[in-house]
Formats: sequence, C-alpha cells, structure tokens
Amino acid sequence: MNIAETTNALALAQAFDNRTVGEVNIRAWFSVLVHADAADVMAAIRDHYATTTEWIMPAHILRAVAAMVKTREASPWAPGQYGVPLADAMPEISGPIDESAISPSVRALLEATRAMLPEGSREKLMPRTVAWEREHRAHVRVRDAEPNPLYKPKPGCTCVPVPDPVTGEPMHAFGCTSEVPAPGA
Repeated sequence: MNIAETTNALALAQAFDNRTVGEVNIRAWFSVLVHADAADVMAAIRDHYATTTEWIMPAHILRAVAAMVKTREASPWAPGQYGVPLADAMPEISGPIDESAISPSVRALLEATRAMLPEGSREKLMPRTVAWEREHRAHVRVRDAEPNPLYKPKPGCTCVPVPDPVTGEPMHAFGCTSEVPAPGA
C-alpha cells in the first residue's frame, strides 16, 4: 500500500466508526500496512464492520488479509480465470506471441473474433484514442510554435502588421517576408 491507499482505508474505517483521522494516524497505519494489498485491506475493513461493531486496528486488518491470501492460494481455481482449474490455467502473455504455439482451437477463436470486428480504419475501432492523438499533435504544434501545416497564404496578398501586445511595435505573422513600415510612415 502507499500513503494515498492508506488514507482511503482510514477514510473507509472513519465512515463506519466516526474516528478522527489525521496525518499521524495515516503514517502510523501506513508503517504497519505497507506490505498489504490495498484491495485486500479495503475488503478486510468492509468484512470487519459487516460482522462486528469493534473498533478496527491494523492488527485486525493484517489477520484478515493473511486469511484472504491463504484462501486464495488454497483455491483450486486459476486467479482471474473463473471456473478454470489451476492446472489448466492460461499463462500470462509477456511478449510477442509465437504463432506456432497457438493451438488450432485458439486460432479458430481469433479468426472468429477478427470476423466480428468492424471493417475500416483505426478511428472506427478506437475513436477516443485517435481523437486524443489528434488533439495532442495540435497541442504540440502550438507548444513548439510550429506553423499550421494547413495554412496556405493567398498569392500576392501582403501581410498587415499589427501592434505587438507587449512592446506596441508593429509585428508580422510567422513566416511573413513583408517589410514592416517605419513608425509614422
């Protein structure tokens, strides 16, 4: 657990028993619960107050978390793979997939899944990601003061200087090659 997760755990306990929580309490609980899993700690607090009205302390939580871990390790089922025996668990994918290692049934499942996916561009499959990338590219252009790649000046058009907001001197747009007229000219 980290400090933020410890704060959330104490806030949950506070919601049940109206305890006063300060920075010292958070640091003290953190020093005891540092090696516990945050989700297990939150579950232990909820389970504790579901069965008793006693004031909860870190020792109660550590006992409950140890029992959860022991139960989880003794389970005959693969973690995260509902209904799959531990001996038949699918291994975690950690790198590139070796095509020769894929069984025919998995290959058929992959082909069926690909057939169900919509045809078309990446934008149809991940519209939010594509929109975010487009917005980020626009932000980077502005941040790095890059000229707009879509801007095409009209031929023969001259730039009209405007006063600089800081100095008041006439200035031109980026890339303008016109001469700035002298003041009073």
